[in-house]
Amino acid sequence: MLFDNLLGQEVAKRVLGLAWAEGRLGGSYLFYGPDGVGKEAAAMELAQAVNCPSDDRPCRECPSCRRVSNYQHPDFFYLAPIPHSSSESEKKKIAEEIAEQLKEKAARPYRSLEFDRPTAIAIEDIRELKLGLSFKPYEGGNKVALIVQADRMTEEAANAFLKILEEPSPTTLFILITDKPSALLPTIVSRCQKVRFDLLPTAAIETRLMDGFQVPEVEARLMAELSGGRMGRALEMLDEGFWEERDLAWNILESGLGGDYHMLLFHIGQAVERRGRPERVLDLMEELAADIMHLRYGRRVVNVDRLERLRILEGKLVPDLWEQLVFRIERAKSALKQNVTPRLCLLTAAAGGRVTESARQPNRSVAVF
Repeated sequence: MLFDNLLGQEVAKRVLGLAWAEGRLGGSYLFYGPDGVGKEAAAMELAQAVNCPSDDRPCRECPSCRRVSNYQHPDFFYLAPIPHSSSESEKKKIAEEIAEQLKEKAARPYRSLEFDRPTAIAIEDIRELKLGLSFKPYEGGNKVALIVQADRMTEEAANAFLKILEEPSPTTLFILITDKPSALLPTIVSRCQKVRFDLLPTAAIETRLMDGFQVPEVEARLMAELSGGRMGRALEMLDEGFWEERDLAWNILESGLGGDYHMLLFHIGQAVERRGRPERVLDLMEELAADIMHLRYGRRVVNVDRLERLRILEGKLVPDLWEQLVFRIERAKSALKQNVTPRLCLLTAAAGGRVTESARQPNRSVAVF
């Protein structure tokens, strides 16, 4: 049955489920809300359901459903920010890399496509989509276009896509996904039915981890807390790399606030070695900064297993300057999405902040800018 496997999101499931059951599914939807809460999972279910031949759609087992989940269905178009090049040889390499990453994503749907160079949804992507949609469906009776991080369309791409929406096909379903709906063209937003997805209860994530993934109770509780209400983030923690990235976020922030720039540069070097790492490390640093604020004001913290280290970090900040720390991290995350080098983004987030006199370490600074 539709959305059986989707955790929480009762309002979104009710809105979409009723439209589906009554045969009045719209032609274009905007799924918006925080990352990792089920927007893409819901979109994939709809993409499977519209062409599934089973009586109880989606069955998730038929060839059509499996091809959608493997990103191989001829009537399913999946768009995400990718690198672009004018070189034919480079285009071939990019296509091969995308194909390989989609194979990995089919096994781990919560993972995003990650590249070590600038990405966007460009006008050539929209032109290719338009061409694909111009043909009749190959199988079943419908085409589905799923656009993740739709806010990452270039201006040209957004205007080109708007023209497609202005002349909708009755056999095409568009699903746009974003955590920043305000970054989309208002004219695109106005042509979509909007469905909000919210953060999930911690208890629900903990239960799913224990029942669905056999995670021990103590670990599941910590992972649910660290997830911040995002099941996608909790699933990332099943990969060993997440815990390495969490350690890197701690080490970078501690080195920066402590003025130990030699170690700061060392840890940043480790963070930029793998694609996707800098973005995830910055997310984790932002959560640490939030915990410092919560600790200062006696609120509940997320990183409960490292409370003492949090207290040490909190003591290194000049009173009332945690806001500057949060601002630096947010600015670094924004710069990273604008294709500023990851090394400089991490450096901007962690270095240059004022610390208490007792935390300063003279004779250990180096020129980092």
